[in-house]
Amino acid sequence: MLPFFKKHWMWMTFAGTAAVYAPVSGKAEDRQKLRNLETLAEVMGIVNKEAVEPPTPKQLTHSGIQGMLHTLDPHSNYMDESEFRFLREEQKGSFFGIGAIIQQQEQGIAIVTPIKGGPSEALGVRAGDVIKEIDGANTEGMSSNAALQKLRGEKGTIVRIKILRMGFPELLNFEIPRKEIPSNSVSQAFMFMGDVGYISIKDFGETTSDEFEKKVNELKKQGMKNLILDLRNNGGGLLDAAIGIGRQLLGPDQLIVSQKGRDGRDEIQTRTPKGAMLDPFPMVVLVNRSSASASEIVAGAIQDHDRGLVVGQTSWGKGLVQSLLTIGRSRGLALTTARYYTPSGRCIQRDYTHGLDDYYNPEDEKEAKSAKPQGPEYRTDLGRPVYGGGGISPDVSVDPGLFTPFMANLRFRYSAFFRYSVVEKEKFGVRLGQRADDAVLERFRLWLVNEKIAYSDKEWADNLEAMKDQLSIEMQQVSHGLEAGAKLQLERDPVAQKALEVLPEAAKLLQKKQLSLQAKPGAVVRMDFGVRGELILT
Repeated sequence: MLPFFKKHWMWMTFAGTAAVYAPVSGKAEDRQKLRNLETLAEVMGIVNKEAVEPPTPKQLTHSGIQGMLHTLDPHSNYMDESEFRFLREEQKGSFFGIGAIIQQQEQGIAIVTPIKGGPSEALGVRAGDVIKEIDGANTEGMSSNAALQKLRGEKGTIVRIKILRMGFPELLNFEIPRKEIPSNSVSQAFMFMGDVGYISIKDFGETTSDEFEKKVNELKKQGMKNLILDLRNNGGGLLDAAIGIGRQLLGPDQLIVSQKGRDGRDEIQTRTPKGAMLDPFPMVVLVNRSSASASEIVAGAIQDHDRGLVVGQTSWGKGLVQSLLTIGRSRGLALTTARYYTPSGRCIQRDYTHGLDDYYNPEDEKEAKSAKPQGPEYRTDLGRPVYGGGGISPDVSVDPGLFTPFMANLRFRYSAFFRYSVVEKEKFGVRLGQRADDAVLERFRLWLVNEKIAYSDKEWADNLEAMKDQLSIEMQQVSHGLEAGAKLQLERDPVAQKALEVLPEAAKLLQKKQLSLQAKPGAVVRMDFGVRGELILT
């Protein structure tokens, strides 16, 4: 699990270094501040002296600061050395590590896939390997985040791991030098169906805008005429990165986002350049309840300017911006300093006055995913109604569907599909694009019996097709990489399929948008319509 501060985040670039000072004047307000500091120090001293299980000074300080910040809002946050280092690595877009995607499983820390060209792949680490030790530390019960902290480190240093591999009775020893590993924001980019490109952005960091521009150009060379931009499960990131995406997708002199600070009067508006050209590919943006912050800025700007359609579920609803301040040399403070507003004027921040638990785990979570908009109504450039007050409401709502309890247990509790896909690969081989057939499913059933994973005849019969789909996806991922698995997954994804269905509507919306720009005094817009009716700017 990611640290608390990574759940939903959007920060401006570093604002400087925070300073700690004591009041020196004789004003009543300063004297009250001093008394409050003295009270805090006194309470900390009593806790250290009298508590039955006294915390360490670091724990006490960390908890005290967090408690203070969480009285302000859910997103102001203090980061210790390891949290701050992790955040900076994520923002920078690279870190020093072993080059492997890992996952916490019942058997230990599993290698989902080694990164192509990374040090793990070079030394023979395989998908399905299970890390049992890291530098002598047993990984039993270790979280993936704890393992990540151990696997990352300084450039050129050695990490020693012991791996359990199918077919080998003894643990295998690896000594892997840590090298620079790009943590790309664009996690997937490929041609999906026909002339439709697909790009998934997992977060927003310093390299996101450049990565996105590069991938769009590559897909255009492969024949892309339409784009599905997937922002699902993207918790946010740097404000500048979201602005960079907006500048690439919107037309000339269009507002991307505005910010209002402490008194609500000082407003900062960020617009696209007046000479910008609108890239004329129809577009659909995918969002869900875990799309937040910078993701919502991008989705909101596209929706408000009628640049494309938003499909999926209502997004999280984070309309706050944090400035990131350095504490000392190695710790950080994320402090909320502004609210942001979409181009139509919407503030999409959800209510957080009922406490953190209610904010992060609302009782109406299921209903919120598909709830009708309840906030104030605004209008897009072309007059379509959009709503504020709690996330970006999609133009087309789609229920993504849920795993049955049986399927959820197999996938998440036992990691059964992943583990068996490793067996299938090693014993039988998996061709690129191969689906799981009845023979694979029968071998999977026998494997479940051997692993003592219980199920009923009804559970098996009711989930036959779902198991085939999940096995197919995992087999491709294990054998041929994440992209191969992602392509199969999209074929079974109701949200992605709905996006394909509404692309003609997105093309019509873009055509209206282009005509509205053409009607502006002094505007020069060249348009060409392809055989399928797509709007193509030449």
